[in-house]
Amino acid sequence: MPETHFPASQAEWVRTCLDLSPEGAAFWLASLEEVCAAAVAPAAAAVDEEGEPPFAALKALAEIGAFGVQIPREQGGLGFGNALAALVVERTARSCASTAAILMFHYQVVHRTLGHAPAEVRERQLPPMASGELLAASAWTEPGARTKTDVRTRLTERAGRFTVTGTKTYCTGLGTAGVIDVLADARTEQGQGPTFVRVPADAPGVARDEVYRMLGLRGTSTGTVVLREAEVAESAVLGGIGSAPALMRANHETPLNPGLLALGIASAALGTVTRSALPPRTEHEPEAKPLSQAKTLQLARSTLALDAAYAYAGHLLNRAARFPEQAHLAASQLKASATGTAEQVTRELLHVAGSRGFLADFALERHLRDAQATALMGPGNELCLQRVADALA
Repeated sequence: MPETHFPASQAEWVRTCLDLSPEGAAFWLASLEEVCAAAVAPAAAAVDEEGEPPFAALKALAEIGAFGVQIPREQGGLGFGNALAALVVERTARSCASTAAILMFHYQVVHRTLGHAPAEVRERQLPPMASGELLAASAWTEPGARTKTDVRTRLTERAGRFTVTGTKTYCTGLGTAGVIDVLADARTEQGQGPTFVRVPADAPGVARDEVYRMLGLRGTSTGTVVLREAEVAESAVLGGIGSAPALMRANHETPLNPGLLALGIASAALGTVTRSALPPRTEHEPEAKPLSQAKTLQLARSTLALDAAYAYAGHLLNRAARFPEQAHLAASQLKASATGTAEQVTRELLHVAGSRGFLADFALERHLRDAQATALMGPGNELCLQRVADALA
């Protein structure tokens, strides 16, 4: 891994992820850092402004195998597992949060594929998933639903023919996904209940109905997907009919959640404001003005808060690895803690930056919006905090 100059807690977070990964991960991580610097970060402002998927950045990541981090080598991947995948999401988010979000949701589907897809699906889909040829997304939420388990989308079976009908909202990565894991309520001869089914994004009956104009994470092509009797193979059912609650829990037992995005975003925001205190601020302010004592102290507080969030994330990752029965709680703690810190830190940094923080061409404005978006992404922070409260009872 190349020499870096992260704060000690961030270096410790990187070391924790690498310690939980197979040999060789550190050398590959150097390639990721190079691609993020050369291809991902330079495109971030345009991706945010235009609201289009970061196709060039995704292509560069695919060329180094970033989409196959968790996938075993014999199936075309790197074989480094979820801990390194978590680090990849966080590192990429420092350069472009939209790119990192697409990557994170792809990793969630890969994790589900490795653990619950039929053998024929693993054999057929994992190699193109690893190469980046087949990107993946998930569709859980529905319009008007109060919870993820309030499911009106139907998976039905008639004469051995499986079809999916319904509407899903807030599906991230619609513009890049080749397959979508859809949460549906099954009504089949094999049984009933909430079920995940894998739907090809280009299948007849599948339509990208709307892509939202987002406050943050604008390049993720998040939107609504409508399914009208979209036909799927029986092998598209993941984990069996009625197994969705168990698969959802398994998803929440990994660190692959928006907390990772939040860490990277807050780190980028802190770096942006810290660097801006030294060079000239704008063409209208040719002289660099030293920070007031109040702003210097606020910058110090933000640094401490972010250092603590990284140290806590490393602790949670270690704890989940040592005590798998606590992984579900640890993932919730990571999400609530990291996104809350990112919201707090970016708001406070806005006051440090002063009037420059209101300029659209100053990256802090983008980081501020992206941080708010991570806090709103699922699992909701209220749910995460409830899990923490339940553990205290």
